[in-house]
Amino acid sequence: MKQALVLVAHADDETLGAGGTIQRLVKADWSVQIVVMADGIVSVRGDSTQDNRPGTIAACQRLGVGEPTFMGFPDQKFDSVPMADLAGSVGALGMSPDLIITHVESDLNRDHRLTLEVARIVGRPRSKPVSIVGCEIPNTTFWNNRTFAPNYYVDITQELAGKVEAFQLYTNEIQAFPHPWSAQGLELLAKYHGMQCGHDFAEAFVIYRANDNQLL
Repeated sequence: MKQALVLVAHADDETLGAGGTIQRLVKADWSVQIVVMADGIVSVRGDSTQDNRPGTIAACQRLGVGEPTFMGFPDQKFDSVPMADLAGSVGALGMSPDLIITHVESDLNRDHRLTLEVARIVGRPRSKPVSIVGCEIPNTTFWNNRTFAPNYYVDITQELAGKVEAFQLYTNEIQAFPHPWSAQGLELLAKYHGMQCGHDFAEAFVIYRANDNQLL
């Protein structure tokens, strides 16, 4: 069975960036593991603290995968942790993925960019080929004045409803339109990427490394 590691910085990134593709992988009989680098606690929004772990567990269930693994690093403070510790914690999980879905280097959020670096380290093809693709997180890839230039698309026409339903389980994060983290915003972005590639709805990715039979 092929194995996919969805390695993201924060609780909700997995659904925002790859919620449709995760469902496609499950339908194609891949084993999919969600690993969240942060602890799932958001404490950088004023005086309130938000626990997104219940939302992640519920969203993963809706997407058809098992419970996520939280690595426990502080939200928005990955740059205070040595890269050896960040990467070492994921390496210690002992996974051997064929495909890693992670973030892109054009993202505004530094935690996202550091998670991409972790993916590149743990995804070194030392014992077998490993493909790595970066996903788009609506808003943080919009606002960095750097172009998100996808070169790989996944048709999520049949999975879009499930993606939106999964994200709506993040009661701390779902927003009203025109925020990108709204049901309508997610649908519009998927329609835009579908228009780019000839599908009704799609998710877009940047390929960092691709091998035969390791992509959908």
